[in-house]
Order: sequence, then C-alpha cells, then structure tokens
Amino acid sequence: MSNEQSPGSGPTPENMVSYSEQLLNISIARLTFLLEGYGELRPGLGKDLAEEFRGLRKALEIAFHERANLQKLKGAEAAARGPELDLDAARAEIGRRLDLIRAARDRGGVS
Repeated sequence: MSNEQSPGSGPTPENMVSYSEQLLNISIARLTFLLEGYGELRPGLGKDLAEEFRGLRKALEIAFHERANLQKLKGAEAAARGPELDLDAARAEIGRRLDLIRAARDRGGVS
C-alpha cells in the first residue's frame, strides 16, 4: 500500500476520520495486549500501561475532533445548498389549490 498522494490531492475530512479511527484501533490493540499480560509482573509494566492509556486518550480526542470537523463541514455544505425541495409536498399543495379553484368555479365564483 502506498502512502503517496497524487498531485493536487490532500487529506480530506473523510480520510482524516478514517486515519484517526485507525489510530484509535491501534491504540486499543496495544493497550489490550498490555492488559492481557498484566498478570506477568515485570519492571516498567505500570509505566507502559500509563503511556498506552495516554496514547488511547489522545487517539480518542483526535477521532472525536475529526468526526466533529466532518459534521461541521457537512452542515456548512448543507447550509450552502439551502433547503431541499420536498416535491411530494409541493405536488400535494398544487393539487389542493387546483381543487379549490375548480370548486370555486363550479360554484360560479370564478370564470
């Protein structure tokens, strides 16, 4: 797998979320590995666990931050597009108004 990117391309918000989730999964795997061996007391195990917990916390912060950035970006894009058209509701409203016009015409109110 290549880490090179094509010219003009860069990290996208979606990529950053994916990368941060990969970092989180790696951190969880390393911490799990250390915890599984916790019964085997060895020098430095407590220090290693503390470092991995810090790493996990940082990975969680990064993942949450990138997800929040992606949500903000999607919200900004949606706001820029404006509200979406509800064509079914528009069709129903047009039909309702045409029915009112026909009813008024049949009563002799509109020519």
